[in-house]
Amino acid sequence: MEEIESHSRIRFEPRRRQKCFLTLTKRDGCWFEGYGECRTRISLGMDCTEFGTILHELLHAIGFEHEQNRPDRSKYIIINWRNIEEENKEQFKKLRPGKYDWMDFYIDFESIMMYDSYAFSRNDKITIQRKDGKEIEDNEELSLWDIEKLKLL
Repeated sequence: MEEIESHSRIRFEPRRRQKCFLTLTKRDGCWFEGYGECRTRISLGMDCTEFGTILHELLHAIGFEHEQNRPDRSKYIIINWRNIEEENKEQFKKLRPGKYDWMDFYIDFESIMMYDSYAFSRNDKITIQRKDGKEIEDNEELSLWDIEKLKLL
Protein backbone atom coordinates (compact mmCIF):
# COMPACT_ATOMS: atom_id res chain seq x y z
CA MET A 1 0.00 0.00 0.00
CA GLU A 2 2.86 2.32 0.82
CA GLU A 3 4.36 1.72 -2.62
CA ILE A 4 1.15 2.89 -4.33
CA GLU A 5 0.75 5.83 -1.95
CA SER A 6 4.34 6.96 -2.57
CA HIS A 7 3.68 7.34 -6.31
CA SER A 8 0.11 8.65 -6.30
CA ARG A 9 -2.51 10.67 -4.46
CA ILE A 10 -4.25 7.44 -3.43
CA ARG A 11 -4.40 6.79 0.31
CA PHE A 12 -5.42 3.57 2.00
CA GLU A 13 -6.97 3.97 5.42
CA PRO A 14 -8.96 1.83 7.84
CA ARG A 15 -12.67 1.74 7.08
CA ARG A 16 -14.87 3.86 9.23
CA ARG A 17 -18.30 4.58 7.74
CA GLN A 18 -17.41 4.67 4.06
CA LYS A 19 -19.89 3.06 1.70
CA CYS A 20 -17.10 2.12 -0.71
CA PHE A 21 -14.21 0.05 0.60
CA LEU A 22 -11.63 -2.63 -0.06
CA THR A 23 -11.60 -5.84 1.98
CA LEU A 24 -8.45 -7.95 2.28
CA THR A 25 -9.14 -11.63 2.95
CA LYS A 26 -7.06 -14.78 3.26
CA ARG A 27 -8.93 -17.24 1.02
CA ASP A 28 -7.58 -19.77 -1.46
CA GLY A 29 -5.43 -18.17 -4.12
CA CYS A 30 -4.47 -14.65 -5.11
CA TRP A 31 -7.35 -12.77 -6.67
CA PHE A 32 -9.33 -9.60 -6.90
CA GLU A 33 -13.06 -9.17 -7.45
CA GLY A 34 -15.25 -6.15 -7.86
CA TYR A 35 -14.03 -4.21 -10.91
CA GLY A 36 -15.85 -0.90 -10.96
CA GLU A 37 -17.87 -1.77 -7.89
CA CYS A 38 -18.08 0.14 -4.66
CA ARG A 39 -17.07 -2.84 -2.54
CA THR A 40 -14.03 -4.75 -3.69
CA ARG A 41 -12.21 -7.74 -2.26
CA ILE A 42 -8.67 -9.08 -2.53
CA SER A 43 -7.71 -12.56 -1.43
CA LEU A 44 -4.12 -13.05 -0.33
CA GLY A 45 -4.02 -16.79 0.37
CA MET A 46 -1.13 -18.89 1.64
CA ASP A 47 0.86 -18.58 -1.62
CA CYS A 48 0.34 -14.83 -1.94
CA THR A 49 3.12 -13.49 0.24
CA GLU A 50 5.35 -12.04 -2.48
CA PHE A 51 5.53 -8.25 -2.55
CA GLY A 52 4.90 -8.16 -6.30
CA THR A 53 1.81 -10.38 -6.07
CA ILE A 54 0.25 -8.21 -3.38
CA LEU A 55 1.08 -5.04 -5.31
CA HIS A 56 -0.41 -6.54 -8.50
CA GLU A 57 -3.72 -7.29 -6.74
CA LEU A 58 -3.84 -3.83 -5.12
CA LEU A 59 -3.38 -2.24 -8.54
CA HIS A 60 -6.40 -4.21 -9.77
CA ALA A 61 -8.37 -2.70 -6.87
CA ILE A 62 -7.61 0.83 -8.06
CA GLY A 63 -8.49 0.09 -11.67
CA PHE A 64 -5.41 -1.33 -13.38
CA GLU A 65 -5.95 -4.12 -15.92
CA HIS A 66 -3.54 -6.74 -17.26
CA GLU A 67 -1.31 -5.47 -20.06
CA GLN A 68 -1.83 -8.67 -22.07
CA ASN A 69 -5.56 -7.91 -22.18
CA ARG A 70 -5.24 -4.55 -23.96
CA PRO A 71 -7.59 -4.07 -26.92
CA ASP A 72 -4.58 -3.40 -29.19
CA ARG A 73 -2.46 -6.32 -27.96
CA SER A 74 -2.36 -7.96 -31.41
CA LYS A 75 0.13 -5.28 -32.47
CA TYR A 76 2.60 -6.51 -29.85
CA ILE A 77 1.87 -10.09 -28.76
CA ILE A 78 0.36 -13.41 -29.79
CA ILE A 79 -1.69 -15.41 -27.28
CA ASN A 80 -1.03 -19.14 -27.70
CA TRP A 81 -4.44 -20.39 -26.55
CA ARG A 82 -3.57 -24.08 -26.99
CA ASN A 83 -0.84 -23.74 -24.32
CA ILE A 84 -3.05 -22.11 -21.65
CA GLU A 85 -4.67 -24.09 -18.84
CA GLU A 86 -8.37 -24.30 -19.61
CA GLU A 87 -9.41 -22.91 -16.22
CA ASN A 88 -7.22 -19.81 -16.71
CA LYS A 89 -8.12 -18.77 -20.25
CA GLU A 90 -10.25 -15.95 -18.81
CA GLN A 91 -6.99 -14.30 -17.66
CA PHE A 92 -6.12 -13.68 -21.33
CA LYS A 93 -9.42 -12.29 -22.57
CA LYS A 94 -8.97 -9.16 -24.69
CA LEU A 95 -10.69 -6.06 -23.32
CA ARG A 96 -13.11 -4.06 -25.42
CA PRO A 97 -11.99 -0.59 -26.50
CA GLY A 98 -13.07 1.85 -23.81
CA LYS A 99 -12.53 -0.72 -21.03
CA TYR A 100 -8.77 -0.09 -20.96
CA ASP A 101 -7.77 3.37 -19.72
CA TRP A 102 -4.15 3.51 -20.85
CA MET A 103 -4.32 3.42 -24.66
CA ASP A 104 -2.10 6.51 -24.84
CA PHE A 105 0.75 4.34 -23.52
CA TYR A 106 2.57 1.66 -25.48
CA ILE A 107 2.29 -1.87 -24.14
CA ASP A 108 4.52 -2.15 -21.06
CA PHE A 109 6.35 -5.47 -21.04
CA GLU A 110 7.99 -4.52 -17.72
CA SER A 111 4.70 -3.71 -15.99
CA ILE A 112 3.81 -5.58 -12.85
CA MET A 113 0.44 -6.03 -14.59
CA MET A 114 2.00 -8.02 -17.47
CA TYR A 115 2.11 -11.80 -17.16
CA ASP A 116 5.33 -13.58 -18.07
CA SER A 117 5.71 -15.58 -21.28
CA TYR A 118 4.80 -18.89 -19.60
CA ALA A 119 1.92 -17.72 -17.39
CA PHE A 120 -0.67 -20.47 -16.81
CA SER A 121 1.02 -22.80 -19.28
CA ARG A 122 -0.43 -26.30 -19.32
CA ASN A 123 2.54 -27.79 -21.17
CA ASP A 124 5.59 -25.63 -20.30
CA LYS A 125 5.27 -23.83 -23.63
CA ILE A 126 4.92 -20.09 -24.22
CA THR A 127 1.46 -18.63 -23.62
CA ILE A 128 2.28 -14.98 -24.40
CA GLN A 129 4.63 -14.52 -27.33
CA ARG A 130 6.17 -11.14 -28.08
CA LYS A 131 6.19 -10.28 -31.77
CA ASP A 132 9.79 -9.08 -31.48
CA GLY A 133 10.83 -12.54 -30.24
CA LYS A 134 11.95 -11.44 -26.75
CA GLU A 135 10.73 -13.27 -23.66
CA ILE A 136 8.52 -11.54 -21.08
CA GLU A 137 9.96 -11.75 -17.57
CA ASP A 138 7.97 -12.03 -14.35
CA ASN A 139 7.93 -8.51 -12.91
CA GLU A 140 7.82 -8.07 -9.14
CA GLU A 141 7.96 -4.29 -8.93
CA LEU A 142 6.40 -1.25 -10.53
CA SER A 143 7.75 -0.31 -13.95
CA LEU A 144 8.49 3.29 -14.87
CA TRP A 145 5.22 3.36 -16.86
CA ASP A 146 3.28 1.88 -13.92
CA ILE A 147 4.56 4.79 -11.83
CA GLU A 148 3.62 7.32 -14.52
CA LYS A 149 0.09 5.88 -14.64
CA LEU A 150 -0.18 6.09 -10.83
CA LYS A 151 0.79 9.76 -10.96
CA LEU A 152 -2.17 10.40 -13.28
CA LEU A 153 -4.73 8.99 -10.82
